[in-house]
Amino acid sequence: MKNLFFLFILFILFIIISCSPNRGVYWCGDHPCINKKEKEAYFKKTMIVEIKGSKNKNYKNISEIEKIMQEAQSKEKKRIKDEKDLTKQIKLEQKKQIKEEKNLAKQLKLEEKKQIKEEKNLAKQVKLEEKRRIKDEKKSSKRKIIVSQKKQLKKKVDLDAGITNTEIKLGKFSELVEKITKKNTFRPYPDINDVPN
Repeated sequence: MKNLFFLFILFILFIIISCSPNRGVYWCGDHPCINKKEKEAYFKKTMIVEIKGSKNKNYKNISEIEKIMQEAQSKEKKRIKDEKDLTKQIKLEQKKQIKEEKNLAKQLKLEEKKQIKEEKNLAKQVKLEEKRRIKDEKKSSKRKIIVSQKKQLKKKVDLDAGITNTEIKLGKFSELVEKITKKNTFRPYPDINDVPN
């Protein structure tokens, strides 16, 4: 609507300017031209035509219209600038809100990962506890078996090898086996790649 009003005023201004009679005076150098022949001769000679207008009542009206037009243009420019500033602020707020939402989503993902990791650690601990319990049960059952075997093996075993009779106590042998296995359980595996020169 404002644009149409602006165009209408420009159209009226154009009509007023084009319809007004030319009341200017042609100058030939430093003096006013006497007639059209002198004006055309001066133009052919210098290719310059100067017109100096006379001031009249219409000049004031035109200047007032121009002032009104300039005020309207400045108000329109100010309105456009304000609208641009508002759109910039809205875009900045939207970007800020999107950034905050992304940060919240990241934090939620990190918390979920942390919670999953804690659950895995708890599951590992439960498995380790179960393995330890099973291992302890096996050890206790082995001890019971070993104790019963020791009772049975305390008896002497006579072996006939053809030449001599040898007497071996099996209780001492099982004790040696236990000592050796306990000693070797905490040893690291040998480095196969370490070959001496």
